[in-house]
Amino acid sequence: MTGTTKNAFAVNAAKIGGITTVVPLLFSAIPEPWSSVISGVIIICGAVTAAIQPPQAGSKWKIPYQVVSAIGLNIGWAVNHIGARVDASQSVVAQASLTPQDKQP
Repeated sequence: MTGTTKNAFAVNAAKIGGITTVVPLLFSAIPEPWSSVISGVIIICGAVTAAIQPPQAGSKWKIPYQVVSAIGLNIGWAVNHIGARVDASQSVVAQASLTPQDKQP
């Protein structure tokens, strides 16, 4: 491994460790029946944003979609955002995977 790869690995390991520590602490602070409800809402919102294509830029559904997406923890490198975050070395693959709606100006 190169120095950069080791550094990225260490940062990702720290992020995962932090998440696996903080989430149980947060849920232990919530009364028992509500922790299941909150978990269910997060899962449902994540599933909705994975199943539904994001609205166009000027749509009235953009803000509600962003709220549902944030509740579902669909941030960063989430499944439906991978196509939007491709570096220049993968541009041919990205162009090939675009849907007709993505190619419209």
